[in-house]
Amino acid sequence: MIMNNKDKITEVTFLLSLEKGFDNVSMKEIQEASGLSAGSIYYYFKDKNDILISLLNKYFVNNIPLLKEAIISSNASFMEKLTIAFIGTTTSFNKERIHGNSSILPEFNYEDYFVLMMSVYHQYPEVRHIYHEVRNDLNNFYQELIQEAVENGEISDDVDTKALSIFIQSCLKGHITLWLNQSDFSLEEIVGANLRMIKEIIEPTNIIGCEYSPLSNSIKLE
Repeated sequence: MIMNNKDKITEVTFLLSLEKGFDNVSMKEIQEASGLSAGSIYYYFKDKNDILISLLNKYFVNNIPLLKEAIISSNASFMEKLTIAFIGTTTSFNKERIHGNSSILPEFNYEDYFVLMMSVYHQYPEVRHIYHEVRNDLNNFYQELIQEAVENGEISDDVDTKALSIFIQSCLKGHITLWLNQSDFSLEEIVGANLRMIKEIIEPTNIIGCEYSPLSNSIKLE
């Protein structure tokens, strides 16, 4: 597949940023890596921050509908859908089960990816609204999943669905930070522990209709 110049500029900026941090990437480096003239780059982008917005849309925002579709189309139990959510937010950005086409993204180190996304959020307040919009979208999505699980009898109907949604999203976001900042536990152990604790919370003794088997001490992230 031939990449258009705008996407090419966005991709090389992304890859350079993974290696050096977005702040440390110069327009000259983007020019050299893309093989395009300065005039061509400024034809598509007014400045480097404009490229940043394109980068976030392509490598952050566009992941969300793909992840949601993977969860919805699985037709799985609530806990299995959460497993897909954990995997999809950590190690499946360029896997076919999330994107359908592995050529959508280049290969890259996931730890570098999350460090980049976190640093951009902190250093560029003018783009934080993009992160907030994504989080609001996911909040609504997970609340809908929880409500569906209640209706299906997988979660007791006396559960505080808003509080459960907050807790699940805290686990989804927090497990990445834990993974990046310590080496005592593997990603598989962290995800497995989160899923087991969520399962214990949502499965009181009177629950019916849930056939999801207990998780082992760790899960395998393929």
